[in-house]
Amino acid sequence: MVKLLSCSGTSELSKTVAAATGTEIVSKTVKKFPDGETYVRLEDTDFKGEKVFIFQSLYPDPNNSLIELFMTINAVRENGGRAFLVIPYFAYGRQDRIFEKGEAFSLKMVADILKSLGAEKLITIDPHFYRKAGDFDFFGMPARNISAVSLLVEHARKTIGGGFIAVGPDRGSKDFLAPLDGSVFMKKTKRFLPSDGPERKYEISIELPENISGRNVLLMDDIIASGGTIRKSAKILKQAGNRVFVACTHGIFLGGSLEELKKYADEIISTDTVKSACSKVSVAGIISEEIEKIIGIT
Repeated sequence: MVKLLSCSGTSELSKTVAAATGTEIVSKTVKKFPDGETYVRLEDTDFKGEKVFIFQSLYPDPNNSLIELFMTINAVRENGGRAFLVIPYFAYGRQDRIFEKGEAFSLKMVADILKSLGAEKLITIDPHFYRKAGDFDFFGMPARNISAVSLLVEHARKTIGGGFIAVGPDRGSKDFLAPLDGSVFMKKTKRFLPSDGPERKYEISIELPENISGRNVLLMDDIIASGGTIRKSAKILKQAGNRVFVACTHGIFLGGSLEELKKYADEIISTDTVKSACSKVSVAGIISEEIEKIIGIT
């Protein structure tokens, strides 16, 4: 018997996946003590030897989301279950290496904790720290990136109603856009500025690729957070006479970035890894397919 556990960040998505895969959702109690500590209790503890898929997206509130995830894994393992993680949006991906001496290696730290708790495998979608679709090693844990690019492109084709050219905001999008033939990339230059806080400050200059004018353009990236780069790219593309459609897997849209982006984009599309007004594409289907593969071969 395969079971599914939903954490606070994925209740709607996990219900859809459970229905598609025929897995049982285990009831769980999560509450806060008066001092802010998290409490987790599983209503079903009959897990011995069973595969348990634990769902949690790490936005919003990544810190509390991680603590709930850690405690849920612990509860599953304490009751004999095998913990398989489904993390559609994986936070702490920007610190995927040591940039400056003395920094915490945040991504590896999270991976080490997940491994130490007994998690067996990670399933995630277009993580910022690994942009190729397929299997990869997550600091010693088997992991798989199931990309949402094809889903976004399929939706865009229906929306645009004709041909288009896919554009990445920089060369860092090359692996993310690998499934698409003929993609081109904006020419981005980043100059770092002095900073006295955790956020690295920088200036970005962006140039238009050659021969991109009067076209239908699908501007794509894995994540839009503050949206600075994607907004500048969309503005330049729009000023060149293009129709600009923006698509991303994870639409966080911090502050007023969504409203600013709307000034230059004919439409903005994201998935439901993070819920927003732009979540027009669901990843439930590709997650369900992956779970069915694991059920059949693991």
